[in-house]
Amino acid sequence: MANEKITDRYPWYDVVKGSDLQQGDIFFGCPIAQPTLSALENTSSAAQEVKVVEYNVIVLSQSCDLAIRKDGTCSLDHAILCPIYSREDMKDDARYKRKKAWEEARKGRYPSVHVLNECKIGRKFDFMLVDLTEVLSIDVSTLREFAEKHDPRVRLNPPYREHLSQAFARLFMRVGLPVDIPKFS
Repeated sequence: MANEKITDRYPWYDVVKGSDLQQGDIFFGCPIAQPTLSALENTSSAAQEVKVVEYNVIVLSQSCDLAIRKDGTCSLDHAILCPIYSREDMKDDARYKRKKAWEEARKGRYPSVHVLNECKIGRKFDFMLVDLTEVLSIDVSTLREFAEKHDPRVRLNPPYREHLSQAFARLFMRVGLPVDIPKFS
């Protein structure tokens, strides 16, 4: 125990297999359906065109809501996901092409994003930005099928996934007041 590093005692990730879903599961190339406006406006029963876009994502829905109950169902129909982007993905972004911006994001100074540590197990990847402003959803049964077909995957461990969840909550719980309390002199 004396020679053990703290990073060994608190690993960021685990490698998991199967259709069990939890908050913090990371999927690469996850298909997200995006219906066209004409498909949404069309009331006929004819087949409609739906665009499918592949995203690298992390699951933000709570693990307890994704758990399969005794009756074989889960309390959610759709899982909440946010896209994740590597430094390579962000190399042309006006803000995040600079290392200083990544450092500011790491410190939590940009509430719209959250930084994930690099992963050196399973599907290895560099540091990632979670875009907390782009909330996606997918049918839970579809995500389970995708998980089963794309074994293994990486899962963010506690307390890192709770830290991510807190960042997500902080972004949406902010309240701007029309008239603030005046400064104390």
